Amino acid sequence: MVPDSLGRRGLLVGLGGLVAGGTVAVGATEPTALPDVLTDEATKHYPTPPEVNSLWRPTVTEAHATEAIDRLAETVSRGEKLWSQIETDDHFVGSGGWLENAREARQKGNYYEALFHAVGGLQYAGEDLGFARAKLGRSEADLRTLAERERDVRERVQAVADDVDPYPVVEPGRDLAWYYRIERELVFARFNASNGLQAALDGGDEENDSDAREFDPEDVGTVTANLLEAEGHLRNAERFRDRLTAKLDGSRSTASYAEHLGDVAGRFRTEIREHPTRGDVRETFVDDDDGPYDPYEYARSRIARWCFDSNYRFGMDDSDGLLVYRAVELSRGLAQRRAHGPAVDRLVVEEGDSGFDSGHALAEKRRARATYRSVVGSEPPPLLTRQVRRAVEDLQVAKVGFAGNYQRPLWRERLKAYLYALVGRAKLEQYPEVYDAVVDAD
Repeated sequence: MVPDSLGRRGLLVGLGGLVAGGTVAVGATEPTALPDVLTDEATKHYPTPPEVNSLWRPTVTEAHATEAIDRLAETVSRGEKLWSQIETDDHFVGSGGWLENAREARQKGNYYEALFHAVGGLQYAGEDLGFARAKLGRSEADLRTLAERERDVRERVQAVADDVDPYPVVEPGRDLAWYYRIERELVFARFNASNGLQAALDGGDEENDSDAREFDPEDVGTVTANLLEAEGHLRNAERFRDRLTAKLDGSRSTASYAEHLGDVAGRFRTEIREHPTRGDVRETFVDDDDGPYDPYEYARSRIARWCFDSNYRFGMDDSDGLLVYRAVELSRGLAQRRAHGPAVDRLVVEEGDSGFDSGHALAEKRRARATYRSVVGSEPPPLLTRQVRRAVEDLQVAKVGFAGNYQRPLWRERLKAYLYALVGRAKLEQYPEVYDAVVDAD
């Protein structure tokens, strides 16, 4: 407890200001030197790294954003016209507000954000459009049309993939980031192009001709939305490919990275397989019922979850031939697994502990900030910003949040903030080596 005579509110405000300025030397003394109520608050004000997209992201022109916005607006308009012709108790959703957000972002000159909203809104607008088409028996809702659109997307994806091979590079840290973003768009295009289509095929009316099989209107809505999103991501990839090509065309000499990328992805995959599997780790440390844990069990469970998650596997089935995407995603998976040992070794929680001092969280945030400065800094190479995203997100959420209750005791919130900083720092320490492995083709 902080005595009333100390002015609790004044102490919190004052400490928050000092921490935000980076002048509190937490960690130079024992974490218990300050009451939990102060260090809880200080974790919310201690400086955290900026979003990685503020450090680098591919340039989006006004023309690129406008093209995407026009595509979404046209989809909404078509859907609205057809919706007025059908009988349904459902309400027309349109873009769900995404079109308005896209236009507002464009007006402010934030073309990257405008593009994000314009492509994201296709999911909502496409569902309404496809549903209405199916209800009205339009030809766009039959198997032949949907299947042809999927094939067209996949053929165009392959054309872009073939076009970037053999990955000519002038500045590896910059150019490989562009290739990664191009291929990430291609992965999403492939994934969305087929997502839901097979389910619709399986649920079709077998008595109808196979080339004109009728689907459930909701299935058609889902497939239409996914195809529209796939086409949006594909167009992004084509646009980004053109911008990178323009950058490289003005250079006198380039190096091909194709063989190197295949080799480094193979090395990363081999080392990942040498670590315990995600299933083995979960069986050892993770209780799927999420408790009840004591502090030590909770700490080991969270470290295991965050270092052995399966996020890096997203899109692997759709990344055939996309060498930069695979190398970068595997580098992230490897860095996470390498971070597990250091995080466990530094853990300040011991078996039998019944609580947790949030001074440890503040001290770990200070150490993590120093690591971020040394690894990422203020002007990192673009590719590194793509690799460290999850580690940076860990540091950003390392704050004591809820007040606690019988299901989520306050020690758990304090410990979680500490663990995010601990794991984020351990991950960051792994990235210089895996970054160098990707960019160094000598």
